[in-house]
Amino acid sequence: MTTVCDDVLETARGAVATLRAMPPPAVDTGVPVVLCPGLIGSKEDFLPLLPALAAAGYRAYAYDYHGHYAPSRLLPDEDHSIRRHADDLIAVLDAVGGDDRTPHVVGHSYGGFVVRAAALAQPGRLRSAALIGSGPGMDSPAHRRILGGFDHTLSLQGNAVMWPVVRRLIPEDDTARREFWRTRLRLMRPAFVRGALASLAGESDRADELRATRLALLVMHGHRDRKLWSATEFAGYAERAGATLAVIDGASHSPNLEQPGAVVEALLRFWAETDRRRALRTFVDLVRPSAHPDPYPAYARLRRTTPVLPVQLPGKTEAVVLTRYADCARLLQDATFVSAGEAPELLTAGWREHRLVRCLYQSFGWREGEAHLPLRTALARRLTPRRCPVQHADVVDVATRVLDDFALRLAGGATVNLADAVAVPFASLVTGRLLGLPDADALRLGVAARAGSAAFEPFITPRQRTAMTAAGDTIIDTLAGLADDGLLAVVRAHRPDGGEQYHGDLALLFGAAYDSPASLVTLGARLLLTHPSQAAVLREDPAAAERAVEEILRYDPPVQVAVRIATVPCAFGGVAVAPGTALLGILGAANRDPAYTEDPDEFRIQRRTTRPPLSFGAGRHYCPGSALARTHAQVLFPMLLRRFPGLRLAGTPRFRSPGTMLRGIEDLPVRLDDCGSP
Repeated sequence: MTTVCDDVLETARGAVATLRAMPPPAVDTGVPVVLCPGLIGSKEDFLPLLPALAAAGYRAYAYDYHGHYAPSRLLPDEDHSIRRHADDLIAVLDAVGGDDRTPHVVGHSYGGFVVRAAALAQPGRLRSAALIGSGPGMDSPAHRRILGGFDHTLSLQGNAVMWPVVRRLIPEDDTARREFWRTRLRLMRPAFVRGALASLAGESDRADELRATRLALLVMHGHRDRKLWSATEFAGYAERAGATLAVIDGASHSPNLEQPGAVVEALLRFWAETDRRRALRTFVDLVRPSAHPDPYPAYARLRRTTPVLPVQLPGKTEAVVLTRYADCARLLQDATFVSAGEAPELLTAGWREHRLVRCLYQSFGWREGEAHLPLRTALARRLTPRRCPVQHADVVDVATRVLDDFALRLAGGATVNLADAVAVPFASLVTGRLLGLPDADALRLGVAARAGSAAFEPFITPRQRTAMTAAGDTIIDTLAGLADDGLLAVVRAHRPDGGEQYHGDLALLFGAAYDSPASLVTLGARLLLTHPSQAAVLREDPAAAERAVEEILRYDPPVQVAVRIATVPCAFGGVAVAPGTALLGILGAANRDPAYTEDPDEFRIQRRTTRPPLSFGAGRHYCPGSALARTHAQVLFPMLLRRFPGLRLAGTPRFRSPGTMLRGIEDLPVRLDDCGSP
């Protein structure tokens, strides 16, 4: 059971008295909720809500305003304007939020005006705003009369004048609550109440300004709450502000006290929709045809708040995005989820329009059953350590040749693109030896494959599409003319009739053998150069290379997304998935799931995990060349670090664009410090 604790929260504008309820670790979303009380209320007015909010995964904080119940050193001039308390609220949000954990904020009555002022001043500090019993404005003649009469009565009779109103809300036999309220009224500072009343009299209808913030808004009121605003006025306010409207049955002005269960239900429903929309915007940003230097904070937001996200993208089928390790592992291992080539029209309506895309969708890696298994099995048998066409000595020979050329280019302190100088030639030449290609052809195909990789992306620009089309013709025509021996001959033996399926198999074989290893070199080199202590471990102990490569693959994998199609009804995290739905497993997010490994955002080359990362897939489509790719990287990285101990980054890396599905670095500028020599 969730415990509510009295606390003192330190903020940049001073300490505030707080009630805090933390969720159990198993359901903790990391998202804070901050609740602001009304004029004659306090943080205790949210006690009925806090345990339920925490049980739903939210970190809930209710607090008292500065100067509400005790003198404030921050307010010597007794400034109790709404704007002043809104600034204090922003300080509270900063104290409980931070990074990407922007809080949801709830304000009751007067607290709604405080929340509104904060939202209008700095909307980016709030995840959403919920206004309970707080209407459009208080500056009408009728409202000013109410406020003025209240202020006058307070000046004559003090806080005790509020007791007859309060006691009607509390049963006579609830002596503890009655005593609490008597104490609260006794401690409430008249300066706060009178200052707040004066400030409320200046609050106009600011619905249009709220709409302009594009912040997610909820207007909530009890269905009997009519003293300050009618139901029609509440509804009109919500409509003008672009807010969701919730009316709580059986409640008047304080539904959080009168009907807490219904209030919690309405808040959770609103926040779930808010987080879904926020997650959808995050995902849309991720699939834009642009470079993504660091997608991992966005992955973490999705995994924490919406780990199973239904999406509908233009020109695509309905899809579900998965970001947890367990869900992605299930997706890859369960045979009821099939490869996209079994239903390519679901993902790409015009998939037949481009030769490379058309051929790849028919290739063994994107198909199931007889179109997939026999050829994959034959290739896997040829890639065992004993039968592989490329042995350890061959990889060392290629690495030595590439690093010799790299040393010449680094001479004189020159800045060199490590992607062009090391990653592309190393991966191209090793792939060429693997497939039996002449070096010149292998290097030419490696360059073409960088542009051709856009075929796997969900969205590409016209320029990227043109480059992809030309690269596809180069790859297919070159490989089709060279497929006489080696692994290419294995493909021909399984596709004796040729055709587009055969061409797709050739293109996929070269692309898979080249692209991930090339990206592994650039991504791994960047990590090692930006984590010198980890690089030193590998430089001094080449035996650490096996775990170092595994950590690079976990931390920043070349393949970011796996796509499958559901063939039977199923569910992930309570979200129903119909047959024909595409599922996108975000492997880069799964590998950093805290449920998979501790401190997942820390790069640590000696990390041990009980289960492998999902970087090369899992199940029947697990990459047959994964062991080979790992071995090649295990050879290159120690050689690179030992030969060039003074190698340093010389600028900002430029990542692959588009880079949603396949991640890599196009430009990794490096130079050699004076202390390093080739």
